[in-house]
Amino acid sequence: MKMHYRVGDALFREGDPSDFACRILEGRVSVVKESQGSPVVLGEIAAGAIVGEMGVLEHKPRSATVRAVTEVLVEVIPADAFLPTISADPDTAHALMLRLSERVRTLSDEVARLRNASGEPGAVAGLPVPAPDAPPVNPVTERKIASYVHSARLTMGVRDIGIRMRGMPESQTVWIDALPFRVGRTPDGWAAATRDRASLRLPDVAPHRLSPNHFVIDRDDRLGLVVRDVGSELGTTVNGQYIGGIFAKDAMHLQSGTNTVVAGGRDSPFVFEVLVQG
Repeated sequence: MKMHYRVGDALFREGDPSDFACRILEGRVSVVKESQGSPVVLGEIAAGAIVGEMGVLEHKPRSATVRAVTEVLVEVIPADAFLPTISADPDTAHALMLRLSERVRTLSDEVARLRNASGEPGAVAGLPVPAPDAPPVNPVTERKIASYVHSARLTMGVRDIGIRMRGMPESQTVWIDALPFRVGRTPDGWAAATRDRASLRLPDVAPHRLSPNHFVIDRDDRLGLVVRDVGSELGTTVNGQYIGGIFAKDAMHLQSGTNTVVAGGRDSPFVFEVLVQG
């Protein structure tokens, strides 16, 4: 069955039952999620993609609202017909299998990480770690992001990988010496960043854009060096491609040179440059 939506119409809303998926035939839709009472635009999906499939497969309510940005024509696939429909389309079935494989790997990695966790990360060199009840600082309005990272060049061997907030000088690049390397939010109330060998965590006050464990930089047997969203609330953007949550992928390849990674929605202040050398 085909359905036509006008600009601004909702294909489905966050919290609705996942009783159908949509293949977008014409137009573009935006993905919007409520975060602590505020709507956050996560990104857009264009013609050729399927939306709502993960909720159908997992039998879970909609995780976000999908709304028409332009005039939109979709093919509506009822939940009970989804698997038969996809199985008849090898390309779509293959893409869906890869997505499920990425999701399983991400969950497996998170389980392993939690089992091996051994306390909070150490302080960034030269920056004190405040007591847990210290007043929160908004790293955007206070313009203190520059002090949150430090220069500590460590070799990767095959290639060098660095990360810094956009707009920061090269001297404040954090160079990574071990993968996977995790980026996320400090515990609530912590007013300074922390870094250890495997992570960088930044302060963020409510309504939060950065999840406690938002994304990792890692190696993937199939894709090479990647950014992987690890179940963040508001998703991740890598070089303009949306990953995590309702989007079609959880991992995106990093190219040589400078890559732009946005954590927490389309207009999030947490914009990183990931530098891949060699």
